[in-house]
Amino acid sequence: MHTLKATAASSLSLPAENYIYTIAASAPGSFAAISSDDSLRIFDAASLDRVSVIAPKTHDAGVTSLRSYAAGESPLLVTGGREGKVKLWDVRAGNAVLEVETARHAPVLSVACNSGTNTIVAGTELLSSQAVVAFWDIRSPQAPRLQYVESHNDDITELQYHPTRSNVLLSGSTDGLVNVYDTTITDEDEALVQVINHGSVHHAGFLSERTIYALSHDEQFSVHPATDPDDPAQEPEPVHFDDVREPLGCEYVVQLCLGAQGPYIAAGNKIDKRLDLIPLVSTPTWRFDQDNLWRLPGAHGDEVVRSVYLDEQSQSVFTCGEDGFVRAWKPVDGSDDDVQNPAGSGKISRPKEKKKDRFKPY
Repeated sequence: MHTLKATAASSLSLPAENYIYTIAASAPGSFAAISSDDSLRIFDAASLDRVSVIAPKTHDAGVTSLRSYAAGESPLLVTGGREGKVKLWDVRAGNAVLEVETARHAPVLSVACNSGTNTIVAGTELLSSQAVVAFWDIRSPQAPRLQYVESHNDDITELQYHPTRSNVLLSGSTDGLVNVYDTTITDEDEALVQVINHGSVHHAGFLSERTIYALSHDEQFSVHPATDPDDPAQEPEPVHFDDVREPLGCEYVVQLCLGAQGPYIAAGNKIDKRLDLIPLVSTPTWRFDQDNLWRLPGAHGDEVVRSVYLDEQSQSVFTCGEDGFVRAWKPVDGSDDDVQNPAGSGKISRPKEKKKDRFKPY
């Protein structure tokens, strides 16, 4: 086990009794946060108290989701709200530069974006027996260019694009399904290239180009091969971890984090006031490497951690939670030089000092 220590904390100047839902990268060296006061704020990675409010009221009925929209020099962000709108924000200008709306004002619960195809996607709450995955081209946003309306029959809680194929989108829902679509196909039945039945989806996404993970609201976790209709090779069997709370010694799972060193499960324990980042490794088969977990002692006290970001640039881990704080974490001084920083691009670089021979487990 290795340890990260808290190096900074900030309430982002939020009003008392508010908490922070999600943090996401904005421009290099800065992050965005959405909070229970419905604001959109930007904070500096090096000084968490350096905060600017982009919008005190992001969405009229409450903000639900946040994603970065990569677009060259201008940092852009996408938010979704319960009034059925998706907004594209220009961080430097400090305002929304685009606004689109779902049919019948269906509340937006999840968003995704692909700057390469100028696309914003929204996943909606179930409304009038219909949950919709809606796509807009930001160059002509007057109406959705594509909608999938039959693939889910409950709230759509997750959307994610494939890491290298801009035409492939994954969705997850409380109906228990994780779907994968070829978005170049307008016919919904033909566009659906893979369906995974997992259980009420809290988070899902791509671990790699050929691997999908799913995490349910009751902490069931699984890893599945992403099928390739053009490759007849036999796919490996999925790995089902079932409820991971007992084996990981946690009360809840925040999310899966993809860092430079690979994937980590962020697992929280309110009683012990800690958060663990547990490596998920694929050799010889998918398993949790608990001997090399990173512990964040104290975490957010006895409050739930809501979002974790591994920042390679600053080699720091950022967390936010229901205590209303963002916290920054770095490895404890004196950590083993051979240990991989979960937020770093390589091994932790520390001055070498003479020391006695000691046992190393690897």
